[in-house]
Amino acid sequence: DEILDFANYAFNKAHAVAYAVISYQTAYLKCHYPREYMAALLSSVLYYPEKVAEYTEECRQMGIKLLPPDVNESDDTFAVSGENIRYGLVAVKNIGRGFIRDLMAERRKSGPFHDFEEFCRRMYGGDLNRRALESLIKCGGFDSFDVSRRQLMMVSGAILDSVADAMRKNVEGQLDLFGLGGGDDAPARGQKIELPDVPEYTPGERMAMEHEVTGLYLSGHPMDAYTGAARRIGAVAIGKILSDYTGEKGPVEFLEGQLATIAGVISAVKTKTTRNNSLMAYITLEDGTGSMELLAFQRALDTGGIYVKENLPVFITGKISARDDQPQILVDTIRPLSDMDPMPGEIVPEEKTLHIKVPDQEDPAIERIKLILLMFPGKEEMVVHYTGTKKRQRLRCIIHEALVGELREILGAENVAVTDK
Repeated sequence: DEILDFANYAFNKAHAVAYAVISYQTAYLKCHYPREYMAALLSSVLYYPEKVAEYTEECRQMGIKLLPPDVNESDDTFAVSGENIRYGLVAVKNIGRGFIRDLMAERRKSGPFHDFEEFCRRMYGGDLNRRALESLIKCGGFDSFDVSRRQLMMVSGAILDSVADAMRKNVEGQLDLFGLGGGDDAPARGQKIELPDVPEYTPGERMAMEHEVTGLYLSGHPMDAYTGAARRIGAVAIGKILSDYTGEKGPVEFLEGQLATIAGVISAVKTKTTRNNSLMAYITLEDGTGSMELLAFQRALDTGGIYVKENLPVFITGKISARDDQPQILVDTIRPLSDMDPMPGEIVPEEKTLHIKVPDQEDPAIERIKLILLMFPGKEEMVVHYTGTKKRQRLRCIIHEALVGELREILGAENVAVTDK
């Protein structure tokens, strides 16, 4: 009876029908016009990087690439480009609406830009400045000119100065033609500036630049290189945890107090001092499927604080904590993902078993071993043989050279062995 009374005013037929119509329309558009639909959806959340990241991941799963901004193709918002979607200029930092309108108008009037210097010359005199130019370089806006971002960053200031100087002398020459100015007999022209012969930025540096000016990684994701490592240590996708908390039934798989391992790139760090004068840090970690806030106290920072740096790929273990229905992780350990790289260090994933011998479960070495295992979470098997009681205990870890070395130092080399399964 209570449900019926509630339904009569909270979700009546008119309400249900309206939702059904909108659901049908959006489903139809997403099915038959997926690129146009996703471009419109992305444009509607331009100023919410976390939603842009969510819909970008959806595009990836649909087989649609999100292309970096391009001065010859990008409009103000996201737009369809062939089989993919082109990033909108309005979401690039330091690029104003006035500049974007001028750029689009110049393209319509005089056609596409052919090189970087021509772009500066044609756009000079409006809202173009060094910060806007550098943002366009960093996000890949000039990549179609077949010049490297490092080359353009090195010469952008000089080219902008050269264009400004040429424009100024051209005006002075025109004034002198009418007897209103003095000096040179003819207007000076800016000399073409040669691009330096330097190597391009590394993929990691380019992605960091993209993230700096757009809040997204456009040409890839730093985690792409660590997919295998994240899988081997049993890292859970952040998006999976987030969706578990936003589902109708609330968290089902990832519960309060549960231990979890996640891997990703640190995108932001804020530190503060607690009342008892110890350090704590709020860390934002993202892995391409979503981002999550982590809380690290002094104990975790004592062992892993050196790895708390923006743009560094790490894996973190800790306990799930829900605050206002938003999942956080209270950090136990922080380690760089480079430690999990197969070369050098990792023995062989999945096909090995680590065996150790310990007298009994009361042996003092057990506590030390438990602490060490926190730094090597994974899905491979470690078997503890208790020689005094003839019992065995099976644990999970990643079989890493550093772990094996630590165990041999504690127990002696004769009590530690790695065997084929």
